[in-house]
Amino acid sequence: MIKFKKPKNFRSLDFPKKKNTAGIRWLFIFLFLFLLVGVWAFFRYGIDYLARFSSFFNDSEGEEMMTGAARDTFPPAPPIIDPLPEATNSAVLEVSGEAEVSSELNLFLNGEVIKKMVIGESGSFMVVDISLSEGDNSIFAVAEDMVGNKSQESVRQTIILDKEPPMLEIEFPEDGQSVSGDKREIIIKGKTEDNAVVTVNERKVVVDLDGNFEIPYALSDGANSIIIIAKDKAGNQTKEELIVNYRP
Repeated sequence: MIKFKKPKNFRSLDFPKKKNTAGIRWLFIFLFLFLLVGVWAFFRYGIDYLARFSSFFNDSEGEEMMTGAARDTFPPAPPIIDPLPEATNSAVLEVSGEAEVSSELNLFLNGEVIKKMVIGESGSFMVVDISLSEGDNSIFAVAEDMVGNKSQESVRQTIILDKEPPMLEIEFPEDGQSVSGDKREIIIKGKTEDNAVVTVNERKVVVDLDGNFEIPYALSDGANSIIIIAKDKAGNQTKEELIVNYRP
């Protein structure tokens, strides 16, 4: 019977397996201890640094938000100028209106700034002693806030400076004319500017597009005083006074 002998290196082959198992065990122990130390260090120091980092981030974000809020890019609303007359015979004008509180108002006359003022708490403004030029005068305003944003122009208004009284011609009757007979009523006829308002003894008369007007008028016995007034848009007026005698 043949006997097989166990090779001498069989035992040496088993020894490395036991050595590898022990190495793995020590590796796990090392990792576990490292984890414990890491957890302890985090709770001991990490929370404080995390809080500081979070505070720094929040402060930076807050500053950015404040900077964005402070950077005002919205312009003020356009100022509002109270309605002005279409025409005037006065060379001095007064302008009032409203604009954004604390903004700077720039008032323009014929394209030139004639007045700068800061708007108070009421939001209203008034500018007096504005000198007008003969003819058309264009007026508007612009508001500017504290960071330099400018509003759009207000509605432009044009006012005419006219110091000339309107033309007035009386075609019938003549001053001092005498009328007799059964017919007491006469027709007063005349001519003026097309935009003028005519009154005859305070009665308003219709004026056509060419400036012509006429109105019936009933005479009384004796002398009749007839006052005819033509008044233009600027307030200038021309007055004619006639005496017409009536005898039945």
